[in-house]
Formats: sequence, C-alpha cells, structure tokens
Amino acid sequence: MPITQRPWRDTTVIHVEDVFTHRNRKEFSSAVTAFKASTVRHLIVNLHDAIYVDSAAIGLLALTSQQLTADERQISLVGPQGTVRQILEMANIDKMIAVFPTEEAAAIARAA
Repeated sequence: MPITQRPWRDTTVIHVEDVFTHRNRKEFSSAVTAFKASTVRHLIVNLHDAIYVDSAAIGLLALTSQQLTADERQISLVGPQGTVRQILEMANIDKMIAVFPTEEAAAIARAA
C-alpha cells in the first residue's frame, strides 16, 4: 500500500511510498480525514520513499495545508528526495509547508 498512516509521539504520520498521484489521492484524503477527526495537532507527511508526485498531489498538499492552518493545526513534510524535492520546490510548496529532513526534526521544530 503506497500510503499508510500511523501515530507517532504526539503527531500523526502519513507515509507515502512509490508515487503520490491522482490515483492514490483518495487514500491520502482518507488518512487526512482520520487525522482531522483526532485531537492530534501536528500532521507529518513523510515523502522519503516517494519517487514521484504529480499536480494532483501538489494540489492536495496545498489544500490540506490551508485547511489545517484554518483549524490551527500544523503540517510538515519530511524527507523529499531527488525529483520529488525538485517538483515541490518548483511548485513552491516548500514555501507553504515546512520541510524537514526527519520526522524527529519536524516534531522538535513544531513542538517549540
């Protein structure tokens, strides 16, 4: 399964493997919906193992960021590599959502 969700410390982590595209947007949306139903305040999207993201994924990340900001919650991206990092930078998602090298770094920065 390319998108999984798990609790970690006082956050929720959505882990994306392989590709994050229009095809698996519903899985991501379901994970975000479950996060929103919880009392957890910080969502980490781990992209370390993602090899490609498309425009649907970019739009979904932007929309999720806007919704969580409106709810006074936080979202962080972790570990985008290579092409994924380049695509996120070209779309300026890194200006909207903080990017960290590890889940640990994201949790520490957001807890401060």
